[in-house]
Amino acid sequence: MTTDRGPVPLRQSLERLLEGMGSPRIDDTKMIIDQWSEIVGPHLAERIETVAVRGSELLVAVNDPAWASQVAWLEAQLLERIESLVGPGRITSVRVRVERRTGP
Repeated sequence: MTTDRGPVPLRQSLERLLEGMGSPRIDDTKMIIDQWSEIVGPHLAERIETVAVRGSELLVAVNDPAWASQVAWLEAQLLERIESLVGPGRITSVRVRVERRTGP
């Protein structure tokens, strides 16, 4: 016999889905985005933009291949800072995408 438990809050359903996929919690992702400038520093935050979290991978965008190399070089430090913010094992890699931007 199935018991009708009524509607489930959308956030709770999303959290369960993300957890099942191995992704960080919504609050963790939001914290990374909100504190990105503190994680990478204000100078790099102007050049490296957070794009998405896929599983335990943080996707960032840069507008120049040289900055992609810089992110790769700094990956271990970035992961340490992110871990201190959201906890161990939630973000385990940083992937960089080069996007040519138009305008200033």
